[in-house]
Amino acid sequence: MAIRCREAGPADVPRVIELLAAQLGEHSVAPSPPVLAAAVARLIGEPALGRIFVAARDDAILGVAVVSWVFSLEHGGRGAWLDELYVVPAERGRGVGGALVDAVAAHAAAAGAVAIDLEVEAGHERALALYERRGFARHARQRAFRRLAPPREPPAAAPAPAGLDGGCLCGAIRYRIAAPAADVTHCHCTRCRRSTGAPFVTWITVPAPALAFTRGRPAERRSTPGAVRSFCAGCGTALTFREDARPRSVDVTAGSLDAPETLVPRDHVFTASRLPWIALDDALPRFPGANPAERDLP
Repeated sequence: MAIRCREAGPADVPRVIELLAAQLGEHSVAPSPPVLAAAVARLIGEPALGRIFVAARDDAILGVAVVSWVFSLEHGGRGAWLDELYVVPAERGRGVGGALVDAVAAHAAAAGAVAIDLEVEAGHERALALYERRGFARHARQRAFRRLAPPREPPAAAPAPAGLDGGCLCGAIRYRIAAPAADVTHCHCTRCRRSTGAPFVTWITVPAPALAFTRGRPAERRSTPGAVRSFCAGCGTALTFREDARPRSVDVTAGSLDAPETLVPRDHVFTASRLPWIALDDALPRFPGANPAERDLP
């Protein structure tokens, strides 16, 4: 079967992480698994940063390439940096690496890049020969790097104190939460955006029995076959989200709390649907879809 190259999607994340960990291990680089996972998820979820390509035969992913965008003074325009290219050892010399390089070059040219830069570690002449066969020229220079201090870690997410109160804009609906928040997350999915009219929605997850409505009852709408959203029928304030798959949990809009400032978000989810004019500059983990670790509360 022929080699087929394509952009990686959310379903490819585990295999991409596996291959990149092997690649970096061959070069004595060992980023922590959470750092590597977050970087892969961010690249897939934010195309403005770069792309990840995979090479597959049938359904088996045999290689991966990572390219990121830069502005190159040397080349006088947008450039592409081929950050990593890895082929499983059993497939080397069988056209997988060349197919990945060609896919990256075609995409970079279509995206307006005027050149592709890369580095090859000393002693990897076979890799350098592959690039030269694909039209790359050697630089008579050495590359150096300096590690910088990591970005400031976000403050630890303190659990919501028991007894959080909230309600809708008009006051017809009031609720009380009698348990700490199990999670606080920014959701960028299109359904949350449509249901609230906001660019993204911050949710807190609490045990379903801990949420009690102390005034009024919200209206409900089954927004998808597996989920129900509640809102105030008078003013339209979005209030809760319940999934059939998580019957012991309920998500509550952080914006409807009386004191949302007491909470600290922990991540961004569904960033593949993020509006392009939302700039994320925090250090929170980002996932193109749901957080793979999401589970129903015990």
